[in-house]
Amino acid sequence: MKKISIKSKSNIELVERSSHWVQNRKGYFTMERNERVDEFSSSSMNILKKISSFDFRTYPDNNLIYSRLSKWLKIKEKNILITEGADGGLLRIFNVFADKNDVVLTLEPGYAMYPVYCKMFKAKYVPFKLNSPINKDYFFKLKKKILKNKPKIVAIANPNQPIEVMLNLNQLKEICKITKKLKCLFVVDEAYYHFNNTTAQNLIKSYDNLIVVRTFSKAFGLAGLRVGYTLSNEKNIKYLKSIKPIYEINSVNIQIILFFLKNIQIMKNYVKEVNISRKYLIKVFTNLKCKVYGKYSNTVLIEFPSTKIAENISKVLFKKKFIVRYMILNNKGFIRLTLSGKKIMRECLDIIKKNF
Repeated sequence: MKKISIKSKSNIELVERSSHWVQNRKGYFTMERNERVDEFSSSSMNILKKISSFDFRTYPDNNLIYSRLSKWLKIKEKNILITEGADGGLLRIFNVFADKNDVVLTLEPGYAMYPVYCKMFKAKYVPFKLNSPINKDYFFKLKKKILKNKPKIVAIANPNQPIEVMLNLNQLKEICKITKKLKCLFVVDEAYYHFNNTTAQNLIKSYDNLIVVRTFSKAFGLAGLRVGYTLSNEKNIKYLKSIKPIYEINSVNIQIILFFLKNIQIMKNYVKEVNISRKYLIKVFTNLKCKVYGKYSNTVLIEFPSTKIAENISKVLFKKKFIVRYMILNNKGFIRLTLSGKKIMRECLDIIKKNF
């Protein structure tokens, strides 16, 4: 009998994924992935007691979360799509709008899935490379890159991570104009919106080529739930909804998200704590003659006098149950860490000062 070989699509064979760093992170202060570091209060965790058997055994009612989000964002439900984290929104955008040989312009380093999605849909990945934490001409260079490459999709995080660059509202509006003239989709990932209050949301009415993507992972601190949402004009949302699953997220996640939207002060208090810790951290590292970059999200990038010092500090912190991200940029040593509340932040910085 002839042996039949089942093959994947040719473009899938082009996709290479590095294995995710897997370890048991429980019991560590996880400061390497921009998640919430501090534990939630016991009163916040009481939401789990309100989750009933009904939420486990019945299919979810996503209308509840659409209604609440619409009211909170002051935007119509027809302009919203609930997704499995921001990832779910971005994947659907590529699925709907990216064709073979389309040019996709994005930032590098940045969201790791963009080159993967380009290979999946046979699009041409064109990175705008950020090699230094100092990018004073970012806006002008980005415009130049767009005009030169005439992409089908421009996808940026605003602010970007791990190298932080950010467009203000006027600059976002100008990129909207340029991309619209080029018949190009402009995708803005606003994962860190609540830390800086700069958003392209209100530009959706004027620019039909604009899509805004957000997540509950950062300011809300709910990374484990994998819930996000996408905002755009009715036509684009209709396209994206045409390929969504029947149920975007599960019933348990809906109840938790509804609780945090009702008790929005939990998120606001966390953002306030992060900003207080940022000021304290900057003061500490200024005294240590280190440069600190990052003021628009819940993370900072710290430049050390040498790669050796940065690497050693990261190893010492790991032994003390603090996980941070050691990086080398332009042969310089950096540590990126997620900001926490005052107590944990002081403990982390005390370790650094003692081992500097």
